[in-house]
Amino acid sequence: MSGSKSNVPSIISSNLTVTGNMVTDGDVQIDGTIDGDVHSKQITLGESGVVNGAIKADLARISGTVNGSITARVVELGRTAKITGDINHFSLAIEPGAYIQGQMTHVDEQKLKSSAQNGADKRATPSLVSESDKKAGETAKSLPN
Repeated sequence: MSGSKSNVPSIISSNLTVTGNMVTDGDVQIDGTIDGDVHSKQITLGESGVVNGAIKADLARISGTVNGSITARVVELGRTAKITGDINHFSLAIEPGAYIQGQMTHVDEQKLKSSAQNGADKRATPSLVSESDKKAGETAKSLPN
């Protein structure tokens, strides 16, 4: 198997909180909490999973909570999904019961691909956080604990 990539996803279990951005060209299963942006080929956010940041992927399957934008070629929202942020997609599927507060924008597939390739270059990774998310984050950081 040398030279071939493994199809095993990285797993963030329900008892794990990660603070910081995650960037991978593989798949990620998130059942815990990520306080930061997530950029991956495929992201599966379980019912107990929380992402407090932007998600950028080729395929995003969301059943948990996202407080930030989602940019993906294919977005699938399960009935337990709770999204507070904008969704940029080429293909979108929403199960009844999903909660969405934000704008949904259909984006040309070529634009999503070029955006994903630019984001994969760690030296030139564009900000995945919108200006309103940045302001909200700055306000949250300035509040006393």
